[in-house]
Amino acid sequence: MLAILATAGCGRSDDRVLDPDAYLNWGPDAHYVGKAVCGECHLENYGTFTTSQMGRSFRPARDTLSSAEWDGVGPVHDPERDLWYQPIRRGHLLFVQEYRLSGTDTVHVREEQIDWIVGSGQHTNSHMREVNGYLYQVPITWYEQVGRWGLPPGFDGGDSPRFDRPIPDLCMSCHDGPSVYIPGSENRFDYIPHGIECENCHGPGSVHEEAMRAGRVVDIEKEIDRTIVRPTKLSPERQYDVCRKCHMQGAMVLRDGKSPFDFRPGMRLTDVMDTFWPRFPDSARSFIMASHPDRLQMSKCFQASWDESRDLPEMTCLTCHNPHLAVELKPTFEYNAPCRACHARPDLPDCTEAPEARLATEDDCSGCHLPQAFTIDIPNVHITDHYIRVPEEDRTPTPDYAQQTNLVRMASLLRDSVDLPTLARGYLAYYEEFAHRRFLLDSAAAIVARAPVGDSLRNRVMIRVLYLQEEWEPLRQLVAGKRPSEEFDSWTAYRIGEAYMKAEDFPSAIRWFERVRQLAPDHLRFMDRLGFAYMTAGQPAEAVAVLDGVLRRNSTVARSRNNRGFAQLVLGRLEAGEEDLREAIRLDPDFDEALGNLASLLLNTGRAREAVPYAERLVGMFPNDVRYRTFLRDVTAAARTEPLTPERENLPRPTGS
Repeated sequence: MLAILATAGCGRSDDRVLDPDAYLNWGPDAHYVGKAVCGECHLENYGTFTTSQMGRSFRPARDTLSSAEWDGVGPVHDPERDLWYQPIRRGHLLFVQEYRLSGTDTVHVREEQIDWIVGSGQHTNSHMREVNGYLYQVPITWYEQVGRWGLPPGFDGGDSPRFDRPIPDLCMSCHDGPSVYIPGSENRFDYIPHGIECENCHGPGSVHEEAMRAGRVVDIEKEIDRTIVRPTKLSPERQYDVCRKCHMQGAMVLRDGKSPFDFRPGMRLTDVMDTFWPRFPDSARSFIMASHPDRLQMSKCFQASWDESRDLPEMTCLTCHNPHLAVELKPTFEYNAPCRACHARPDLPDCTEAPEARLATEDDCSGCHLPQAFTIDIPNVHITDHYIRVPEEDRTPTPDYAQQTNLVRMASLLRDSVDLPTLARGYLAYYEEFAHRRFLLDSAAAIVARAPVGDSLRNRVMIRVLYLQEEWEPLRQLVAGKRPSEEFDSWTAYRIGEAYMKAEDFPSAIRWFERVRQLAPDHLRFMDRLGFAYMTAGQPAEAVAVLDGVLRRNSTVARSRNNRGFAQLVLGRLEAGEEDLREAIRLDPDFDEALGNLASLLLNTGRAREAVPYAERLVGMFPNDVRYRTFLRDVTAAARTEPLTPERENLPRPTGS
């Protein structure tokens, strides 16, 4: 028998919150069945939901499923990297071609097929490629509201990851239906749905499907059907959590040992994660794309509705939104109905706008008090600001959150207070994901230092702080005497390994990186570092074995190509090494280490003329580097007297990364 928390009374008590065993689809044996199964019985909701923004959130890359223009469009330019990106349609398939020009000559070309479209098209279509289940964002986005292509957020400013931005489980848990994530990877998935599912909000459907097929039907007018979650039957707090899971954007911090897929509708979101966002003196003037609950919570309407002393219905997302229906299909008067239902009361203020102004907007409450505005994190996108208020006269530009330093506090958006290590992790997540400002690291260090000594989470957070601060000696002192087998967090083991790499203690680094491989065997960036550690330690055969594993999974990892290429050269496999280095440069024309490795190889094998363009590229990238200028001079001199193969001490030697 399933129990309900029997809270006496009614009204503000949380008497509708069920205990952790109440919903059968929270159990470990419950699994997801997909929205098509739901549609067998709930045909009307299924039909409208699949055409809604959530239903169109993630889909295969086909021209018929894209909101973007593909024919006759020009390329997108990244001025910092001097690279161009051309969207291409061939039949129903979609591609992006990256190229670079030198005058009228094309000096670099790389083309990748697009495998997935992300976003409903109401605001954007972003794009992903997939390699053996590994997902990466590609460097073009369609901005629907301005009708043009552009670089995605985070791909400008000279820091573009190009084709290699990994899409981890935290991203996929909100942008798509319940994916099958491969633990021990960073961005690998065994199954990818086509859009957000019914089960994102209702929980796994297998238990409910089994019950319905067996005829075990519950009269939902009289009792709760505990085989499936109906958000309208949850308490306002738990109902609100269903939406906040994805629409409360910020610096997200998973609870220790939790995955973003551990949350099931009806659970307390804070049992799985916390979300943080900084507060600056002018924070009310700026907001990010998916900050709807945070903005709503600033509103007097929301605060009054959750005030236990007021006799008002609690405002949640469902007060105004029908998740089964596309936003644009809901009539304006239905959005305004909740406003009028409350403000018709004599104890609440009525609209003070002049009647003729109200008439000019068809008396649209939401259109006036929830204005459309541009977000500060995504260019070319304007959305509804859910901070309900009297419109402001001051229209000064919103501040750039990444540049602000006058921090008031790092706010927890889901609960009133958090423990010190978790608060420090909020600062660190914000630093890594949004704003690389040193004061954030200093704040995190001061906060975690106040936590009880000996706490395992405290120690892991302190290791992360020291890693980001590049305080390598204190980090090594902190873990002195600790054995790799004692660590069960792959990121912590990786950071410790990096600290030993900085000390050139390669045997210790390898031991820690080997522990990382045990904990995260499909994490390609981790495995590349293990391969590099073996190579640096003078064990090229072991390096090649590790890097072979990386490149079998994803042959487009340029850094692993370079590292394996150098290891091949050390083993005397010159042709194989040269092939890897050339492929690394094809993948990344600005990969300075691969350019130097290949140029050195060509010079020392009597092909100085071939080496000249690579040496020139290095000087062009680093004009003040005396080492590269000297190298170019020597390569040029050797090219004039081929087949000269000089042995010079000042030549750059092949390097890994």
